[in-house]
Amino acid sequence: MGDYKYTKTWFTHCELKYNLINFLDKSKENRILEIGCYEGLSSVFFADNFIDNPKSSLTCVDPFLHIDNNDHRSLLQNDEELNFDYNISKCKNTARITIHKTTSDVFFENNEDGDTYNLIYIDGCHEPDYIQRDMENSFRFLDKDGIMWMDDYGGGNDGSIEKTMDDFLVKYEGQYELIHTGYQLAIKKLQ
Repeated sequence: MGDYKYTKTWFTHCELKYNLINFLDKSKENRILEIGCYEGLSSVFFADNFIDNPKSSLTCVDPFLHIDNNDHRSLLQNDEELNFDYNISKCKNTARITIHKTTSDVFFENNEDGDTYNLIYIDGCHEPDYIQRDMENSFRFLDKDGIMWMDDYGGGNDGSIEKTMDDFLVKYEGQYELIHTGYQLAIKKLQ
């Protein structure tokens, strides 16, 4: 991952990293929303590979430690936010990135213009109620034929993450096409 600063290598072996090229045309306009950025490795991947088109953009949403009930609090004790800021400043297409250091709930509440996206990557809070809201809100602001890619589908020891995502799939059956299932889950919006 080049000259970027990071302490965790989760994204280096991520299914999205190896499969997104099959679903997203890097030469076209892409409006990408990322919920949960950590140190920004996924953010710089999007910026370096999918927002070259002058009309493309990346919107990053992560509260870092700015909220008390952050489920990553035990992991956010070093320089994650500083690494994120550094990585964003060094990546290609920095000028096309907008950063919101807030919760996804606040971000969606403030999306007054109704900005929509053709790719939304969800890797935010891992609590079931947050996952449900992130998926519901994201699907609402996802373009027709847009891709919603969720991390940690195969994660969690108690099965609650998978169950929450499966419940969403049942609720919205017929409105999406399932395009990837593994540790991560991805759908394409049909309507």
